[in-house]
Amino acid sequence: MNSVSLSIIIPAYNEEKRLPPYLASVLEYLEHGDRPYEVIIVDDGSHDATAEVVARFMQENTRVKLIRLPGNRGKGYAVKTGMLRASGNLRLFTDADGATPITELERLQKAIADGADVAIASRAMKDDSCLVNAHLHRKVIGRIFHFIVTALMVQGIRDTQCGFKLFTADAAETVFSLQRIDDFGFDVEALYLCKHNDYRIAEVPVNWTDIAGSKVSLVRDSLRMFTDIFRIRFFDLTGAYRH
Repeated sequence: MNSVSLSIIIPAYNEEKRLPPYLASVLEYLEHGDRPYEVIIVDDGSHDATAEVVARFMQENTRVKLIRLPGNRGKGYAVKTGMLRASGNLRLFTDADGATPITELERLQKAIADGADVAIASRAMKDDSCLVNAHLHRKVIGRIFHFIVTALMVQGIRDTQCGFKLFTADAAETVFSLQRIDDFGFDVEALYLCKHNDYRIAEVPVNWTDIAGSKVSLVRDSLRMFTDIFRIRFFDLTGAYRH
């Protein structure tokens, strides 16, 4: 049997300031549980002290692991690397800013226990128990991209971009071994591959708060995501997603 029940993957690029408080909260939460875990931080070619920050956590907790990429490849590539190096029966990737509290993992785990293969956090689903505090530019990007994705790629999902997604080991290994998109559009690609391989997706409302320091650009990243939609279509048509 697998000795690791839960793997948490955190992609990080120049996150020396935002990562430490979130990583501390993740470890505190996990230490109160009784299941074996690992936390994998994938340093995506940072130029700041991100790796040094993680090294300090590693000295105090051997379940914290660091993967250092030689250069900046993109969030999608960092998540893929962590997911395929992980060994947990369940594998969560979460953003380093801590916009989604780690305690929201319980909502996603319940969805998996109820039969889903993949559970994704949603800022778009309404729930009286959840509060979403997003800045205007985030809302604009979300609405534009949701329109494009629904029209051209993945139907039935309200929020493809929230950086808090939980996969079973089987789904993670299948989906991320096929992933080709290295940038922000990888979320859509991953969900497209889930549907393509008949994995059951559950979208779950969560608490979410916009954290200062976002690297998302309204114009640049909207255009890149739009381009990625057509790249996904191209990869599919040319057979790149076949096992």
